[in-house]
Amino acid sequence: MPKRSEVMSGAEIIDRGFAKKFLRAADAPLDYGVYLLFHDWWAEAPQKAIDSYSRELASIPEAAPLLASRYISEPLSLERLAECAPGTLGHAYRRFILDNKLEQNLGRNYRRFNEELTSSGKLDRLPPDLSYMMVRGFQIHDFLHVLTGYEADNWGELALAAFYLAQLRFPYHAMRVAVTTAHMAFVRPGLIVDAMDAFVDGWSYGRSARNLNFERWEDELDTPLDQLRARMNLNREKFAV
Repeated sequence: MPKRSEVMSGAEIIDRGFAKKFLRAADAPLDYGVYLLFHDWWAEAPQKAIDSYSRELASIPEAAPLLASRYISEPLSLERLAECAPGTLGHAYRRFILDNKLEQNLGRNYRRFNEELTSSGKLDRLPPDLSYMMVRGFQIHDFLHVLTGYEADNWGELALAAFYLAQLRFPYHAMRVAVTTAHMAFVRPGLIVDAMDAFVDGWSYGRSARNLNFERWEDELDTPLDQLRARMNLNREKFAV
């Protein structure tokens, strides 16, 4: 627990300019998304918070090999996924991409995306490991939908955000929870039950499963999905609200 003096000092720790942007996101989360808010925060983020997030990432035992390799896969294709037999990760992944019209995500060159973000200056204060995990996180996001069984709808995305936060403790996902809870507290109380059900489900699921964020899922396309779920302790009834 933080010391009372650290909590009650009266100092303005959160930049007030950023706070206005946070409230803009809390007003209408779909109009000013967490992706934008994430970049806004880094410009004025307290160095202690940045250092703490870096320590959290480094403390995850499974993280070291992937952080050292900086692995980012080449873009996949629907043709490659079509070769995967029914019941495999690749077959389920292809179905998810097509059902949700996410072909653009599939073909995205994430290595170039990482280079563009770095050269833009938007990530100047973002430590290299966190910068890499942000890009890698985007690349495997749809794999995590398939593995966890969470749908690409509002409740599935909220549940997956809490799942991520339970396993990765990354600022992006913490902000997703913060923006949503602010929105339901001050704007739409009617969301409280369903949103909290999604968060609690995702959090508890993420805490009980093995960490999914540091695997090379692109190498497992031909592996049976049930086998992967058993390996990662993901066998459970599908979440629904």
